[in-house]
Amino acid sequence: MWKTAFKISICLLLLGYVSVAFALARRDNARRICSGIDMEILGNSIPDSVLRHGVRSQLERYGHKLTGERLADIDLQALEDYLGKFSNFETVECSFNPDSRLRITITPIKAEVRVFEAGGGSFYINRQGKRIKADAEFYIDVPILFASKATDRYLANALPLIRYVSSDPELNSLAAAFKIDGPSDILMIPRIHGHVVNFGDSSRLPQKKAALLTAYRNVLPAKGWTRYDTISVKFSNQIVASRRDKALPSHGPLDDDEIDLEEATLPDLNDLDTQH
Repeated sequence: MWKTAFKISICLLLLGYVSVAFALARRDNARRICSGIDMEILGNSIPDSVLRHGVRSQLERYGHKLTGERLADIDLQALEDYLGKFSNFETVECSFNPDSRLRITITPIKAEVRVFEAGGGSFYINRQGKRIKADAEFYIDVPILFASKATDRYLANALPLIRYVSSDPELNSLAAAFKIDGPSDILMIPRIHGHVVNFGDSSRLPQKKAALLTAYRNVLPAKGWTRYDTISVKFSNQIVASRRDKALPSHGPLDDDEIDLEEATLPDLNDLDTQH
């Protein structure tokens, strides 16, 4: 019996110690003052200094003083809810460091493309197609897409093409921006001024890349870089283009030493693949 009583006494003493320590910690926290703010950025795709500046700007608009306030008077949940309203952030967590500094841990949403709408508005989209507000304080250097009709369907059709171009060193060095003219007319605007490239959709991208490089290497240097306003590789085994000067005849005879873009049939795609 005495062993049982001894164990119960020890448990009661430990429980009392924890309760007293907790009460003292709460009283100590009630007296502690927030001495500053630390930020931790996880998986950041935005330049660190830009993101930190943006967060601090939002904290200035929070409406509640943080630095210099008692820790007990700072509502961490309310602060998380406030920062969590901004679509630029995947998650926001707030806590206090042992040195009485407020710690804000942020995981930004990773944007893939910035979309400019015909009406003048713009927004970012991430890999899942989620729209992210384009706030100047959170500028991200990503590919640009112009869309007269920025529906979720159109954007979903364009994303695989933009990813493919961005991940390909040759195409990425050519691309300045992208444009959606319709569900089957996704355009790349090259850094080479004077024409656009119509990929159609996001299918058969390796073959379309080979067709475009064929036009750039074998046709445009001979025909002239300003001869055409649109080069289309959307059709299987063909390069089709529209002449800038519509007064010129649309079609011409094919000679062995001349390729006419309007009706040209590409070399066998297997041959193209071995070349590129």
